[in-house]
Amino acid sequence: MRPPYRVVVWGPGVVGNALIREILKKPELELVGVLAYNPEKHDKDAGEYLGLGPAGVRMTTDQEAIVALDADCVLYCPWMSAAVALDSEATNMACRLLESGKNVITSIGWWYPAQDGPTLVEKLRAACVKGNSSLHATGVNPGLLNERLVVALTGASTSISSITVQEVSDNSTIESGDMLRGIGYGLPPTETPLIENVGDRGYGETLVLTCALLGLPVERIESEKHYFIARKDHQLIPLTVPKGTIAGLNFRYHAIVDGKRFMTLEELWYIDPEDLPAGTSRGDHYAVAIEGEPVSVKAEFELMASATENLRFRPGDDTMPAYYATAVPMIQTIPVVCAAAPGLVYPRTFAHFVPDLRNFHDPLPGEAR
Repeated sequence: MRPPYRVVVWGPGVVGNALIREILKKPELELVGVLAYNPEKHDKDAGEYLGLGPAGVRMTTDQEAIVALDADCVLYCPWMSAAVALDSEATNMACRLLESGKNVITSIGWWYPAQDGPTLVEKLRAACVKGNSSLHATGVNPGLLNERLVVALTGASTSISSITVQEVSDNSTIESGDMLRGIGYGLPPTETPLIENVGDRGYGETLVLTCALLGLPVERIESEKHYFIARKDHQLIPLTVPKGTIAGLNFRYHAIVDGKRFMTLEELWYIDPEDLPAGTSRGDHYAVAIEGEPVSVKAEFELMASATENLRFRPGDDTMPAYYATAVPMIQTIPVVCAAAPGLVYPRTFAHFVPDLRNFHDPLPGEAR
């Protein structure tokens, strides 16, 4: 049996903290480093910081120390607004980590960097080759929802005319003020929140990658954006959302294939249940509708702390299930990414819909598995 994977968590925010909690439970993983941005976290024990008891690993704000560290992989979670363009700080740091020989698994970008052009792909791939390492992007959405679950559900259809996916997320228990402000909570309706840029990038990539896995080229991404406006003051954990300010969103992204809307992803994030469309229940849940032949598929599922006990949260842990559903796919891909050939690692399933079965063998030609 191989020794435990040596793992670094880069960015102990809402997702990073969920990663640390889960890593410390698993004997096959060894937490060897935590990179923090907040000086107040420097030199604090990662476990004690989360109220879990000593972990034996002290957080650091010294990025160079992490680059020099001996580790199998880095779970890379910079702030949600981090740019992932060709020469951005986050991209350059990811390349340094890859060049240092550490595999990188992330939830902030690069789900399908080909969407941003071949130059970015070649830069990331060159870093992987230099360090004999691999890069993989995952999470719940993008990551798990479309590229893996939706693709698997197409396996019942020989032809498909449309796919629609909806994500509903109750944001009322988010503890991060930065996260809430990034989504737009409390901002005047005249301001554009960070989530628009992040969403345009991430949701565009997940749609293009999903269609690529199905063997379909996307001509363009179209979007529709609507914000909910608070009818009254809302007191959230880290901040107040005054009446008349942004109090949630309803975004729709459409992948255009052959001149038509082939796949639509709808994001519905809220704090006031009155903003939900009629018949929509609270919580973190998803709906998928695939219109196809000879079989169409309709699926709905919910993220919970316990399905048996009907719990959204476990006692003493108010982390949203969606954050754990972002963190856990990152953890579960560690052995796959560490064993992969140097390069970009994309999710692949089998026995799913493609327009022509003769093309099934390689829907993403030239990419690393």
